[in-house]
Amino acid sequence: MAEIPCGRTHLSIEDAIHCARTSLGGRDVEPFWGSMGIINPGRVVGYQVSARKRWRLDFDPRKGVHVNEENFDAPPARQKIVHAVVSGRFDEAGRAIANDTQVRLYWSKWTTRYGTPGRGILCRRCENWHIGGRCPF
Repeated sequence: MAEIPCGRTHLSIEDAIHCARTSLGGRDVEPFWGSMGIINPGRVVGYQVSARKRWRLDFDPRKGVHVNEENFDAPPARQKIVHAVVSGRFDEAGRAIANDTQVRLYWSKWTTRYGTPGRGILCRRCENWHIGGRCPF
């Protein structure tokens, strides 16, 4: 399924997150843990509003910093919406300079609320580390 743009200009990550949350019609219920190979396992990359609605902060060299909104209760054409964040830095030729530093800082900030980066949460019940944030036992 292709992503579609939200149609608004976002000048900050916070504005893009607010737009995604508002579109999903709720507040964050639980963290959404990353699972992409060596990039973000064991890190909180976004939040779930429900089991079928979530948003996550992401970076792509072509898209730059953006928030992916996923609502699997919506019609197929509206299930994946991207909220692009306009870059505030430009090179000599006027092209936007984008990197993932801000995204990684947000991931680290969110992850420290719930556990140790790369290890997840130390479960008090079974005394093991859980990257997914939930105890499987």
